[in-house]
Amino acid sequence: MFEFIRKHKETFAILSGIVTAAFFLWNFAAGNITSLFHSSENCIAKVNGDCVSIVDFRRVAMRTNQQMTPMLKQEILNSLIDDDLLYEQAKKEGFLVSDKEVADIISKDPSFQVDGKFNFERYKAVLAEAGYTPETYEAYIKKQLTIQKYTLFITNASYVSDIELNAANMINNTLLSGKAYIIDPNSVNINYTPTEQEIEDYYNKHKYEFKVINPSSIIYWETTDKNKAREIYMALKSGKIPPGFKPFDEKTMSKTFGAVVKALNPQNPVLVGNVSNNIYIFTYQNTKNSTIMPLSQAKNQVIQDIVMEKKIMALKSFAKNIYNSLKAKKPVSIKPVAFNNLPLSRISTMVDIKSSDIVPMITEKTPAFFGPYVSANGSAYVIIEVDSRSTKNQQNTDKTFAQLISLKANVLMNYLIKDLRAHAKIDINKSLYNNL
Repeated sequence: MFEFIRKHKETFAILSGIVTAAFFLWNFAAGNITSLFHSSENCIAKVNGDCVSIVDFRRVAMRTNQQMTPMLKQEILNSLIDDDLLYEQAKKEGFLVSDKEVADIISKDPSFQVDGKFNFERYKAVLAEAGYTPETYEAYIKKQLTIQKYTLFITNASYVSDIELNAANMINNTLLSGKAYIIDPNSVNINYTPTEQEIEDYYNKHKYEFKVINPSSIIYWETTDKNKAREIYMALKSGKIPPGFKPFDEKTMSKTFGAVVKALNPQNPVLVGNVSNNIYIFTYQNTKNSTIMPLSQAKNQVIQDIVMEKKIMALKSFAKNIYNSLKAKKPVSIKPVAFNNLPLSRISTMVDIKSSDIVPMITEKTPAFFGPYVSANGSAYVIIEVDSRSTKNQQNTDKTFAQLISLKANVLMNYLIKDLRAHAKIDINKSLYNNL
């Protein structure tokens, strides 16, 4: 779930510069095919009957600036659902945003200005490029302002006791020195040789990973007719190349469409998107000529992949054995990385520290071992050895207080949303969601 206080503090900084390369690329995402050709299916979810649109999904996806994963996709959808629940509750409780407040936000946005002044023609052009109309964009601004007002009202009820403030000050002002034992799949030594049947089964299951694209040029179609665009798309999906295409001109088109054509791949051989009133369809000219690397050539890679999977499966158990050996003062095969005078907050950005370990980390007799924790990027386990502690200059108490208030406010909002979800009717458009 997105962090509510941070998210809504940043809302209006994010609105500036709405037409970015990332947003433009998302106009060509797989889900856009459905939204272009089936306008009745633009709702990725319905919250108490209100539509959560695919346009909103792309807007948030662009803002994250991350590669789409199943986890991120679910997080974005949850965030949008939560926004709808908060907006609905805010309106029920009488939180209103005037047209003047919306106009003030828009008129001060540099994206819509010419020579430092708001320009309505530029406003319409910028929104059209990003797939908005003035009406839909102004509704979006009003919704975000309403949620922000309601969120601030709820979270202003947060408080911090003296005991909590003193404990937080102790944590913030303690610096740790020690070692980090990083245990990734390459740390695991296993003597495993897959059978010929395993190799063949793995290859057949992952054939698409061994697809080789023959050199080919990119072609595209441009039309303002949705029905025509749909005919072209359906023909391409059936393996046909309909007439009327043009070759992609790298010199003149890369600036606008470079990010789009780079996203073409064997798993995504056709991309459809709209720019202003024009619909563009991109594909490889020789898509059908792509070949699968034969097993005889891919065999070594298949074996490496199978062995790596076995290592990953054994990683957690191996990390726990390393931890037990360190606690027992036995030698281990992992070479540690030393760290000096790091605050706990810095360490927690690198590994997922259990909340129950926070106080022992700054109080337990040294050397003390903690973990194994999952690394921030999820690719390894990490064991932390604390060898010594020191105290830095006292952090400003007001800053610590603000951090605690923010933390408590987030907890409060999460409880509120949990309750709103429990009493809401939420329907997910699984067909559309799965195609994103």
